[in-house]
Formats: sequence, C-alpha cells, structure tokens
Amino acid sequence: MKKDPEHEKGLERLIKMYRKKFRISENLDHYSDEDLKRAEKKFLKYVLGHSQY
Repeated sequence: MKKDPEHEKGLERLIKMYRKKFRISENLDHYSDEDLKRAEKKFLKYVLGHSQY
C-alpha cells in the first residue's frame, strides 16, 4: 500500500499541534526531561487514537 503524501503531512500537522498543546509551562515545570518525553508520547498516542472523524 502506497503512502499518501497529503495524509503524511496532515498527520505531521496534527502531531505538531498536539505537541504544542502538551508543552505548556505546567507540564514543562512538572516533568524531568526524560519523563516529559515519555508523557508526551503517551499523550500523543491517546489523542491521536481517540480523535473523532
């Protein structure tokens, strides 16, 4: 199955948007660098897996 470049761009935009929403001062101040990365990854999986179409 071929990858659709427009689909890839859309997914990258969503990831960028949700990363920005996650990286608020409250989260940045609360987590260590390693934990922030782990929590951000879990957050992205959650929001992208539970989005409404």
